[in-house]
Amino acid sequence: MTIKKSKFPVVAIGASAGGLEAMMELLKYLPSDTGMAFIYVQHLSPDHKSMLTEILSKKTKMRVQEIDDMDKIEPDNLFIIPYNKGIEVTDGHIKLIPRSESSTSISIDTLFSSLAHSQKDRVIGIVLSGSASDGTLGVKEIKHNGGLTFAQDDTAKFTSMPHSAIAAGVVDFILSPKQIALELARLSKHPFVKPNEKNKNSENLIDNSDPDLKIIINQLLKTTGVDFSVYKMNTIKRRIIRRMLLYKITTLKQYAKLLTQKNEETDILYQDLLINVTSFFRDTDTHKYLKEDLFPKLLKKKKAGDSLRIWVPACATGEEAYSIAMMLLEIQGSQPNNTSVQIFATDLSGIAINKARVGIYTKQELEAVSPKRIQRFFTKADGGFRVNKAVRDMCVFAQHNILSDPPFSRLDFISCCNLFIYLDTAAQKKVINTFHYALNSDGFLMLGNSENISQSAHLFVSANKKYKIFSRKIISGLQRLPELSPRFGQQIVSEKSNLMASRNIKNSPVNQLGLDNAIDAVLVSEFMPASVVINHQLEIVQFRGKTDLFLTLPKGKATFNILKLARPEIAFELRSSISKVIKTKHRIRKSGIELKIDLAVKLISFEIVPLTIEWNEPLLLILFTEMEQPELYSQGVSSEDVNSNAKESKIKRLEQELAEAHADALAIAQEHEAFTEEFQSAIEEVVSSNEELQTVNEELETSKEEIESANEELTTTNQELQTRNDLLTESYEFSDAIVSTMHEPMLVLGKDLRVKSANKAFYKKFGVAEEQTEGVLLYDLGNKQWNIPALRELLEDIIPKNSHFYNYEVKHTFLNLGEKIMSLNASRIIQKAHREQLILLIIADITEVRHLILEKELKEKALLKKEIRERRTEKLRLEKAVDERTRELKEANQSLENKNRELLNMNKELEAFTYVSSHDMQEPLRKLQTFAGIILEKESQNLSDNGKDYFRFMQQSAERMQQLIQDLLTFSRVSAAERKFETIDLNTIIAEVKRDFKEEIAEKQAVIEMKDSCKVHIIPFQFRQLMHNLIGNALKFSNPKTPPLIKIISRNFKNENLEIEGLLPQKEYCHISIIDNGIGFENEYSTKIFEVFQKLHSKDEYKGSGIGLAIVKKIVDNHKGLITATGELNKGATFNIYIPTSQ
Repeated sequence: MTIKKSKFPVVAIGASAGGLEAMMELLKYLPSDTGMAFIYVQHLSPDHKSMLTEILSKKTKMRVQEIDDMDKIEPDNLFIIPYNKGIEVTDGHIKLIPRSESSTSISIDTLFSSLAHSQKDRVIGIVLSGSASDGTLGVKEIKHNGGLTFAQDDTAKFTSMPHSAIAAGVVDFILSPKQIALELARLSKHPFVKPNEKNKNSENLIDNSDPDLKIIINQLLKTTGVDFSVYKMNTIKRRIIRRMLLYKITTLKQYAKLLTQKNEETDILYQDLLINVTSFFRDTDTHKYLKEDLFPKLLKKKKAGDSLRIWVPACATGEEAYSIAMMLLEIQGSQPNNTSVQIFATDLSGIAINKARVGIYTKQELEAVSPKRIQRFFTKADGGFRVNKAVRDMCVFAQHNILSDPPFSRLDFISCCNLFIYLDTAAQKKVINTFHYALNSDGFLMLGNSENISQSAHLFVSANKKYKIFSRKIISGLQRLPELSPRFGQQIVSEKSNLMASRNIKNSPVNQLGLDNAIDAVLVSEFMPASVVINHQLEIVQFRGKTDLFLTLPKGKATFNILKLARPEIAFELRSSISKVIKTKHRIRKSGIELKIDLAVKLISFEIVPLTIEWNEPLLLILFTEMEQPELYSQGVSSEDVNSNAKESKIKRLEQELAEAHADALAIAQEHEAFTEEFQSAIEEVVSSNEELQTVNEELETSKEEIESANEELTTTNQELQTRNDLLTESYEFSDAIVSTMHEPMLVLGKDLRVKSANKAFYKKFGVAEEQTEGVLLYDLGNKQWNIPALRELLEDIIPKNSHFYNYEVKHTFLNLGEKIMSLNASRIIQKAHREQLILLIIADITEVRHLILEKELKEKALLKKEIRERRTEKLRLEKAVDERTRELKEANQSLENKNRELLNMNKELEAFTYVSSHDMQEPLRKLQTFAGIILEKESQNLSDNGKDYFRFMQQSAERMQQLIQDLLTFSRVSAAERKFETIDLNTIIAEVKRDFKEEIAEKQAVIEMKDSCKVHIIPFQFRQLMHNLIGNALKFSNPKTPPLIKIISRNFKNENLEIEGLLPQKEYCHISIIDNGIGFENEYSTKIFEVFQKLHSKDEYKGSGIGLAIVKKIVDNHKGLITATGELNKGATFNIYIPTSQ
């Protein structure tokens, strides 16, 4: 299926347990003409055949179909992912692949991610009810690519899946299924969702020179300090459109106004524009090259004590930086060396940097990390996995704007993947120049697969084209970094770009603002003292001015800690001063600190100022100043006096510092001692509790995953079974109506001979009430009128052995009826679902027939006496009497023949309730199907959806009943057909049957082998039916994983030693064996399968009426032969047939 970017939105819907009900409600309220295409995936067992297509097609007017290898996807269609398939995306096409039974189901994430990468902002993701967390990573990808995301609210039966997506912070709408449908209907009419023919992409509806777009960009610059005008406008416009859709705004002017009025919306849009998409080891081949080739070479160049310095700009949430750290640790583990590694990872997003610093990732985020690496480099923590200390210590994370902040320097390697795709040409050029400045002369730069540096080929040369690795060129002279000009020609000073800006700037007149900003800019750039901004964790957040005199880069592990970067002479003073400022919130100044640099001594001072601005953490500003040296000589003062004064001054300063240090040390020692005691006590309790909780958590985690997986499949299966049960109920009611309209009384007895039910004819015939009949022992019915010894013998002795009896006559005096002659027919029925045995007893009143026969006999006697008396009369009178007698006899004989024919027909009708019912119902069923089809075709517009469903159910029930009737008719014909025997080669019969199954044999790649064929003396059409049924069963019940193999072996056989019970001795038989490799059956059913209506599988698994093998046995009985069956579950079945070679 093609998934290249479409002109219409594609709505991807994922669900698991409880999701089918939510999906049906969504479709109920969703218009069928939204112009959107819908794709639905639901967790199902690979072995569970789904009815999603049939179920959902009844809830919507859209076309519902399973995804196959079709050419393209169309709007106003609902596509279903097949139950036993996975999805693989290749060259912009969705391909279906066999689903692994052992793999964890992530089919929703796979679908969502595939569509997000191909459809970008034209995809909408919806997560409905379900367990676990499938779909969370997928909706994250959709949102990062500019699409919209929905999750079901607490109306979900299983909230794990929607709650997981909501907790990840990537859901735009949290609604009920009904509300989701209404919101989709609204979105489908939005001009940015349904562009016109001229501008088929929504971003083209906004012009790059639109003044409202300029207002939005400038508002972002003013608030965040980031100039998005140098980013690619299509990306910016798509994100703005996304926000407009969420606010139900249709014009850019409305959104620009909202942005100026609603301050928090600027921050939300800013976060939306920061596309933090990354993953661990996202390009396997490239990372393999880095580990096996490039990194070992870089490490080999380093001398003892040197550092390998790496920068990962646009690091997002840190996965790329940690991936590099893990590879370097693996290299150092196999090739030990003394080179320390410093990885600087930066990003614009403070939120992303904070997540990277914490270093905790979910199981889904670690999908690309091998189990071996997870075990080595991660520890379980807070429901996820935390990078261990060795990996974390290598990496330093900082918020940094690569277009405006100073870069790192003396770097060996820069990994910058997929940043350039968001920047315009000028910004790309500036970043490449920055990288050239930051790298060592032998440093390397790595870009993303779709990025290049063609416009800056004078700065870098390709080192590996396949993996986009570039080496730095050495150029003469100083390289000046290019300045970026704002796209809209006006520079706005941001609220966060200058921490020293005047607090009262907002109160300045408008015409004074530009002048003040210009003056501030010059002062900041020319006269800014060396300074840093730190947080309370002593990490440097920003640098200002020239700090080389005061700060140095230490050897070893990379760090931004001010005490480790400051020169040792300053670090000692800084530690206590910072602590005091944090406690007192008052500024502190220290001066007269001596620095020995080479042979020179410099005096410096510093001032620490707490910043009172709104920020996400408290900050301190440290200002460093180099003090002027005092003149060593002045007029009239001797050098000895000068030296003496200098020494005294130094001694006083040192004494003062010593006193302060002593006081600080004493205070610190006291605090440390108290804290140590409290911490030691607390940590002992925490460690003890944590060990217990860890053990319990691991056990619960394993059990939870197993239970959730099983629960999902059971819930989904239950929903489909409920739907199927409704269809079965309708079929049962239809069959029950047929039984209730029978003219003959009928009883259904339990194994204990208590009445389970009776039809209306029984109650009417014998004048008893329902409450006096059901549950009562048969022999106690109606004043014990059914306590008939002959009937007892039939039900208690004959039925358990033979399972049926036919046309057994009983003469008995019944209450309110008098003496009656009844013809009894009974069959034993086994209900597979409940494993309950029932007896079906049909009663026919033949009293009148028998009275007619008796009347005939009496009349014959009377006529005979009359003939004797009149024998002596004259001849004419005798002849007249003879004529009269003959005439009367003919009439009596005719009446008798008519009654006999009626009796014969009645007996045939009573034979297992088959022939009469089947024959009489063919025509009504055909009319039911015909009229239902006409109504659905011609009166469809006048019917409700439920009405249409009822007529479809009527058609389906009629079709199943017609098939049952057809099988019953076949069974009846086998009993009644004329038996003309012929001698025929068995090969001829087999060849005809193989032609009947030609298509099915080819489809299943079946093989039918015939060995040692012999001639048989048979009724041809019956024996052809026998072979047709047996070979058809072997194909139908074949193993789906193995092509069917059917062997037919025949030979002549004499039962000389009475080897086979039931065959005559010394009589010659043709022994035919039919052997298959299908699903087989358990041997306890080897005789029951030949009974009428006996089925070992439900109709949902295999279609059929349960009469086929009963027909086979009837045919063998007609040939005075014998048939037996043996089977082994999942290995196959064997049928042995013995047919006499002569009748």
